[in-house]
Formats: sequence, C-alpha cells, structure tokens
Amino acid sequence: MANFAIVVAAGQGTRFGSEMPKQFLMLRDRPILAHTLQRFESAAAIAQVAIVAAQAWSSYISREIVARFQFKKCRELVAGGERRQDSVWAGLQALKLSSTSIVVVHDAVRPLFSHALLEKVIAGCEKFDGCIPALALRDTVKQISGSEVVGTLDRETLRLAQTPQAFRGKVLQRAFAQAQQEQFYGTDEAALVEKSGGRICWVEGEESNLKITMPEDLKIAEVFLQEIA
Repeated sequence: MANFAIVVAAGQGTRFGSEMPKQFLMLRDRPILAHTLQRFESAAAIAQVAIVAAQAWSSYISREIVARFQFKKCRELVAGGERRQDSVWAGLQALKLSSTSIVVVHDAVRPLFSHALLEKVIAGCEKFDGCIPALALRDTVKQISGSEVVGTLDRETLRLAQTPQAFRGKVLQRAFAQAQQEQFYGTDEAALVEKSGGRICWVEGEESNLKITMPEDLKIAEVFLQEIA
C-alpha cells in the first residue's frame, strides 16, 4: 500500500505580520517547512510527499529546502490555488493513487506532529473513510450574535481539529469532485468527506502539534521543539 502526504504550504501568513510567508520563517536552525517535511521524510508510513505552494516560492522551496535538506520523498511540487481547498485539490490531482492508497493532508505550519500520531490517523482509515486528530476544549464555549451571548454549547461534544488528517484516497477524490460541482468550500478536508456521506473518526491530538499562526506561536514551538528533540 502506497501512502501519500500533501503538505499545504501555499498560505501567505497575513495574520502573522511577516513579509515572508510564515512557513519559511526560521524555527531554530531551519525553516518551519523543513521541520515539517523532515517528519514525513523519516516516517515509514509515508512513501511520497507532494508540496503545494505559491508559484513565486517554487524555486526557493526546490533549492533551499528540498535540495538543501535532501528530502527524497518530495517528488511533486504543485502550484497552489486561490483557497486552501483549491490547493489541496491541485496536490491530490498530482498523485497517482491506487484503490488502496491513503492520503494524508497536513498544514506546513504544524511542524511538530509525532510519528505515533501520523500512524494513528492512518490506522483509523481501516474502518472509516478518514481519521483526524482532535483536542478537547478547555474553556466554556459561547454562541454569540453580534455583541450578545445567545447560548452556551456543550463542550463535551466538541473538539478542535488538527492535521495530519488521513483519508482513503479514492473517497477523498470523490468528495473533492462533489464539492467542486456543488461549489462548496469547507475549512478542512474532513468537512468535504462528511458532506459527501463519508464516515470520519477521530483520535486524541497533541498539544505540541500547534499551528504556527501568530508570532507567539513560534516562541511556543521553540519550547516544544526543545522538549521533544
């Protein structure tokens, strides 16, 4: 069975406030994207990695990240689309999937996921169409309308989704095709599979698997990296 990974690195990182997209900022001794790719490079569960990135950064990624750090599994570098969903679809189309292939979709700016977590979400696809890591909410969750609080949600039934998310490849392809036909955009790939009738399970995520979105997240990642190194 050939398992593939799509690493989404096409974002511009406007919320971070940096001139350079955040996936190229330095985390200790190398760019964030390099840390993420290293996790897949050393993962026995993954055979091939497709990187989806903005066209303007393609040569930089090829030269300064893939070639410099000798990532052998990165065989596809695909131009990203207008939105995340468009970018993942472009990456998915570049892969040669078999009927049993598993596809893992991961945010480039989550550089600290463990191999154990990766293996868990892949294993979840044995009985379900997809599997995601997720964390419990620590705080009370309020529903609002403008400046008014209109309700309190039961946080016991809610989870915060992370990546890597794993899916049966052919199921994910069909879900994307249906979403494109219906012009539906979801905030993650699991939402597309759910909408198409697929079944998704979840496993416990990792606190260290944070998404680097704001400058303070980079500082937190530095601490986590020191602990797990």
